[in-house]
Amino acid sequence: RCPRPSQAIFGVLRELGGEGGRSLPLPHALQVLGARGFTPGQVREALDEYQGLNVLQVNPAGTTVTFV
Repeated sequence: RCPRPSQAIFGVLRELGGEGGRSLPLPHALQVLGARGFTPGQVREALDEYQGLNVLQVNPAGTTVTFV
């Protein structure tokens, strides 16, 4: 079965963060996700969902994603 878009997006973010990666630049992540066919809306929903689950945080300036 195919993962939900938010699950797939989280997988890409994890991949970009690398092994033990704590944070990554959001603009780069958005570029990569866009190139893989995800829409900005899907990315926003995924970020909101995983922030709500306390799995990741986006800094107030919207420039960095940090895994918690």
